[in-house]
Amino acid sequence: MTNKQIANSFNLLGKLMELHGENPFKVRSYYSAYQALRRLDRPIADMTEEERAEIKGVGKAIQAKIGELIEAGQMNTLNRYIEMTPPGVIEILSIKGLGPKKVQTIWKEMEVESPGELLYACHENRLMEMKGFGAKTQADVIKKLNFYLSSKGQILYPTAETLVAEITDRISDAHPQAMVNAVGEYAMKQPIITSLEILISEDIEVGTLLGDAYEFGEEGATYHGVQLDVEVVDEATFLLETIMRSSGQDLLDELEDRLVEHEGLEDEEEVFEANGLSYIPPEIRDYPNASLETLVDIASELVAEEDIKGVVHSHTTYSDGLYSVQDMAEYSQELGYEYLVITDHSKSAFYANGLSVERVEMQQREIDEVNAGMADFQVLKGIECDILYDGSMDYEDHILETFDLVIASIHSQLKMDEAKANERLIRAIEHPQVKMLGHMTGRLLLSREGYPIDHAKIIDACAANGVCIELNANPHRLDIDYRWIKQAMDRGVMISINPDAHNKEGIKDIKFGVLAARKGGLSKEMCLNSLTYEAFRGWLSQ
Repeated sequence: MTNKQIANSFNLLGKLMELHGENPFKVRSYYSAYQALRRLDRPIADMTEEERAEIKGVGKAIQAKIGELIEAGQMNTLNRYIEMTPPGVIEILSIKGLGPKKVQTIWKEMEVESPGELLYACHENRLMEMKGFGAKTQADVIKKLNFYLSSKGQILYPTAETLVAEITDRISDAHPQAMVNAVGEYAMKQPIITSLEILISEDIEVGTLLGDAYEFGEEGATYHGVQLDVEVVDEATFLLETIMRSSGQDLLDELEDRLVEHEGLEDEEEVFEANGLSYIPPEIRDYPNASLETLVDIASELVAEEDIKGVVHSHTTYSDGLYSVQDMAEYSQELGYEYLVITDHSKSAFYANGLSVERVEMQQREIDEVNAGMADFQVLKGIECDILYDGSMDYEDHILETFDLVIASIHSQLKMDEAKANERLIRAIEHPQVKMLGHMTGRLLLSREGYPIDHAKIIDACAANGVCIELNANPHRLDIDYRWIKQAMDRGVMISINPDAHNKEGIKDIKFGVLAARKGGLSKEMCLNSLTYEAFRGWLSQ
């Protein structure tokens, strides 16, 4: 089991025990274990019992439960509480903002045992009558339930990547002569995947190969709860079908009479070439309102992962990161980058150990020391500065002036209408020290809708003030949405593909940001951190 799976098991156990009114001290110990385990950078499964005993917040009882999870893939205590709780109640417990105490009221007092029942009860105004809720809370619960129910069965791209690898590897291992390709949403690099589509060249009993995670019901097959469509395609037209099943309708209309299958070809690129066409990567094959010629032009200029020269937006132990400035710098250099911008949280982000003015000065001195000891690599002084509710910045101007880069982001008081969100963002964008706008809508894919904004207005404000827009590469954010990248480029606004890394491995999320950027048509020229260190410093000084 991964660290995340192990940690989540303790989080769920804590929630279920709290739901059932168990000893609060025990409950707290499981929540503490969750926090401790999720922050580890080394696989727990690889640790010895002695090493596990040294993890802060993990006592003997929890160590034993970790052992159960690693050896058997399950925990007896957790299983017991799961059996005591209706499955629909556990589902409600997973909805953001509905903690164990509120769910206990919903279950025990309202006798509601599923998200669907709860939504119906809300429409009858039953929830607002319960103690501790009210009309405003009920409206918020309705919004979250609708979002949750509409997102069921969907997964983020990295999860799909893992599942597709499992499916294709098992098919290829059992039938090495068979051709197998993933197509559809996955091939076109959609950030959210609603179904997995697999083409194979032989009639294979896929369910047998995939084991217990594969289920077949009235609505078709699923794998790990995600819709799975497997289709057998003749080997002679396999590559052509792969292209067609990974293209939007506009492109299909143009390719229909221009692509024909040729014998002996190895991949999709060869199919395009054999038909006298330039290759169009699948991530832009559903690009809206673009002719074949336009797509060829876009493809020729697309940013690639190897173009990224610097790591912009990272956190260290000064705020809520897991590693020191030195550690983050050395790892960034190991990965082949030229520079790193440290952007810890500002003082109002108390939940993330935001930096007081004194700690800003300490960190900046440390960055100077790190730079003095490194060759062919530079660490820049940045901050992810909170945009306060009135749109002002979280530090005085003379403090902001000490940073090489100020990223302005909203982290609190997210419940705003569009007018307020626009006003707040634009005031921050107009601040003379702000050079970049962070995760512009605050969304968390499949978890939280972003606050409503007028994208065109915000992009125009960035254009007018020379402010770059972040594409937050964390696959849970991917914010700015790729659909707005073209408008940003048209207005001369650069995009920076930022990992928002809170640990060393988080830097690798740049990969997912690049996929989203390419899907939006981002060119290397308009990608800020494709600039070399010297060019990046030049941009900062403009």
